[in-house]
Amino acid sequence: MSRGGFHTITLGCKLNQFDSAAMEAELVRRGLPVEREPSRATVVIINTCTVTGKADAEARKLVRRVRRENPDCRLLVTGCYAESDPEAIQAMDGVDLVFGNRDKAVFSKILDELEIGQGSETPAVGDRGCDWPLTLPRALHFGHRSRAFLKVQEGCNLACSYCVIPQVRGPSRSVPPQEVEALAVSLLRSGYREIVLTGVNTGDYGRDLRPRTRLAELLRRLLAACGPNRIRLNSLEPRTLTDEVIGLMAEDARLAPHVQVPLQSGSDSILRRMRRNYKLSDYHERLKKLRGEVPHVGLGADVIVGFPGEADAHFEETYRFIEGSPLNYLHVFSWSPRPGTPASKMEGRVHVSVVRERSARLRELGARMGYRFRRGFEGERLDAVILGTRPVDGRTRALTGNFIEVVLEEDGAHRGDLVNVRVTRVTPEETRATLDGRPEWAIDERTEVQRRRGTSVSGPGATMLPSGGSPSETGSRFSSLCSPSPTTVNRV
Repeated sequence: MSRGGFHTITLGCKLNQFDSAAMEAELVRRGLPVEREPSRATVVIINTCTVTGKADAEARKLVRRVRRENPDCRLLVTGCYAESDPEAIQAMDGVDLVFGNRDKAVFSKILDELEIGQGSETPAVGDRGCDWPLTLPRALHFGHRSRAFLKVQEGCNLACSYCVIPQVRGPSRSVPPQEVEALAVSLLRSGYREIVLTGVNTGDYGRDLRPRTRLAELLRRLLAACGPNRIRLNSLEPRTLTDEVIGLMAEDARLAPHVQVPLQSGSDSILRRMRRNYKLSDYHERLKKLRGEVPHVGLGADVIVGFPGEADAHFEETYRFIEGSPLNYLHVFSWSPRPGTPASKMEGRVHVSVVRERSARLRELGARMGYRFRRGFEGERLDAVILGTRPVDGRTRALTGNFIEVVLEEDGAHRGDLVNVRVTRVTPEETRATLDGRPEWAIDERTEVQRRRGTSVSGPGATMLPSGGSPSETGSRFSSLCSPSPTTVNRV
């Protein structure tokens, strides 16, 4: 029976990070300690991404490196690449087991079969795979992260011609709102001050539930329960950035003024080939409305470069559209054929050298737009969550509500604290700031006691849901969070 430490390597999206946290909680529950270096771990898990060919290649590179540096470990590979092409990974030397997203639900049984740790009848991982109603795991282990991720939705019903994610994540499913609230309350009890809601298509939340509900309703429920803490959205499809969501962001400072809205292309012609469900005019109208109601909002977008048929004129359309948009940061991806997708069979592929040049131009544009956005806050005060220190110089980092990472010019804040910062200096490379108190909405007696005792510095290790996981047991209002908690928190 393996009793050594484990190390998890997570590639890709925040949804994968949530899944890794669930698997780590199961390993912790079995008595395995966290090992910070994969070269020293007895068990190494690589949670893969497959959104691009580059992501697949990175996963294979990691497998080879881990096995080279740690020839005696048990090497397990999971995630989206493992779901889409398990044979390719299993064919690599040194891989002990490959299991896809559908098998994460039986992670505890996998560990039993491999005789890893001490099993029991109450495994921590709860989701039942890609084709089942979505449930949350019984425990999460985020280690020393300053923010917690909370999966509220999984899978996707869209049919974008380039995307393999519906094949590896399944149809759109939502976590019942009472389960989301219960786990959110547990995370807050364990010391987190910011919860990031994640999903493949988060804005689709609630359409599959009975009775049907909406993302805006879930946000209202969480804001009513979360007290002086912050909720952050991650990514919303353009058509799901509704007036209700925009209104909530404008009204409540606890809903972070930040969202990423995938664009993919700034050409209507290419959007049609991609089978996206909006036009550029729709996209621009949504962003313009959000920027108008929340002027300081941080707005990002994904953009795919080199999609089949993307001529110079199409790319120039994209460049001009982004240049004139309210966006302030970009995630630029080079298109690569994903097996089984309609786009993989399309003609008109763009030469790799052209894709590389176009990507560089967009990244440079994104950097300029981000610099201009950050400079607009020089001398201003923003609320932020403390992330920790930079390895290069030990400086404290913080992330503002509108998604600006700042470097503090002094010490005095604990990782995970919600603070105010005043921006003092902005360069193309970084944003400097000083501490300037704390947001009024983020102060209450409980968090003051935690701050004085320093209990928020280390953050939670494993957050365990109470049996049954319902708000009736955990309390749906923040006042109940001040009472003795049934939540088990293991600090590491």
